[in-house]
Amino acid sequence: MDKNSIERLLLFIKSSKDIISNEAYSEVWHYYEHEEYEMAFEGLLIEFIQEDKYPRDFEKAEWKTLGIEFGLDNNSVFDPDIWNKFISWIK
Repeated sequence: MDKNSIERLLLFIKSSKDIISNEAYSEVWHYYEHEEYEMAFEGLLIEFIQEDKYPRDFEKAEWKTLGIEFGLDNNSVFDPDIWNKFISWIK
């Protein structure tokens, strides 16, 4: 995982602060701080999909690329079907 991906994730997390619940934001931030970047990104996806909300300046391709870089298209921690849910959500 490259530094650019981690920096983009940080921007995604920060732009999500006013959209997801404080509890969810704290959990996502916890994973990020502990360098569990895949878990932080998956947590963001789960929150947005559940709330059916999009973050500010949402770019489908950018989020999809980051998901692939973090391996969510092949593996997940919280939801084994997260990638299919994500692809449906961005359509």
